[in-house]
Amino acid sequence: MISGKTINLSRIPLSQHDLLQEDLRLIGESIGRGESLHGPDLNTVEEILAERTSQGEAITTATYLDAARILLMAMDIQTGDEVVLPAFASGVMTQAVVSVGATPIYADCHPRTLNINPQSVEACCNSNTRAIIATCIFGNPAGLPQLAALCGLLEVPLIEDLAGGLGSTIDRRSAGSFGRASIVDLGTRTVAGCGEGGAICTSDQRTADRCRLLRKGIDLEPLRGEQPGALGHRSHLTNMQAAMLLPQLQRLDEIMESRALVAAMYTQRLAGVSDVIVPTVDPGTTLGWPEFVLRLDESYTAEDRNEVVQGLDRHEIGAARPWTPPPHRPQVAARLNDPEGEWPVAEFVSQRTIGLPMYSGLTERDTGLVTQTLELMMQRATFRRS
Repeated sequence: MISGKTINLSRIPLSQHDLLQEDLRLIGESIGRGESLHGPDLNTVEEILAERTSQGEAITTATYLDAARILLMAMDIQTGDEVVLPAFASGVMTQAVVSVGATPIYADCHPRTLNINPQSVEACCNSNTRAIIATCIFGNPAGLPQLAALCGLLEVPLIEDLAGGLGSTIDRRSAGSFGRASIVDLGTRTVAGCGEGGAICTSDQRTADRCRLLRKGIDLEPLRGEQPGALGHRSHLTNMQAAMLLPQLQRLDEIMESRALVAAMYTQRLAGVSDVIVPTVDPGTTLGWPEFVLRLDESYTAEDRNEVVQGLDRHEIGAARPWTPPPHRPQVAARLNDPEGEWPVAEFVSQRTIGLPMYSGLTERDTGLVTQTLELMMQRATFRRS
């Protein structure tokens, strides 16, 4: 029993951290030494994060949102500036951009990879564009080299939002190494997580120094214009969280391989289902597989998708409906006075995507049960509609 609720051991959860019994023992020892707030594990975690993103430094924060917000403030992005970001992504980057007073400008996603489309990005840029944020949707780094080249031509900084995709590579180059800085989610649906947390990784020394000052709650001097500098915001990852992260980061390649096997099991089992589109990985690309998200084809509606997800949940299988495009969320539209633009690909896929359980401990029996139940719920949805 936890908090008066019975744990359902038969349920297949949507995600869980890849921790071993030995890891739990080491976490307990760290806490027992009185290292719950400060300690050596935190320094080691930041060193590994910098190494895995091929950046010079990593600055951890209490939340993923804090990491994004602190980075934007450190880059002196403020009122009157515009930041280009994906129309198909979580709302975290939108929250961060709006919180510093800047305006989010949404670019559509690529129909195959679902990452931000460089052609759409270029059409969104103008003299007010101060940064481009590229999110590795579901851990996929596809398109980062092209975006980095585009940002170089436009002389606009690229910020990589790795989300949960730490460890992914493209052409043997680490995701997180293509831009001025990268943001890492250390939360729940990630390859390595501690419940809640984030990190900023950068080789730009001034950006790193400013991020550390802001994280300590120290205000910054303005870099341009007459507006006041950014206000510091205390945001620290604790050593206790780092103790949970550290063994996962040390086994990151092993965890990625295990998750890739789970993804392969799903892909094989769904290969014969004609109305399902499984994730594709380009040659030369390695994914960490923080999530396994499939798409239903055009014969399904958003209502059908929702019914399938609800059916999986009734059968004790964790499932997720990825995001409504941020510009279509009522709170965002109201705050931005109905942002202009069309995002047909983002709108289409957002109504048909389903996240399935993904973590290292899933077996062939588990993935078989998930896919069989998925097919059954899809049949029920189409039968109801007909």
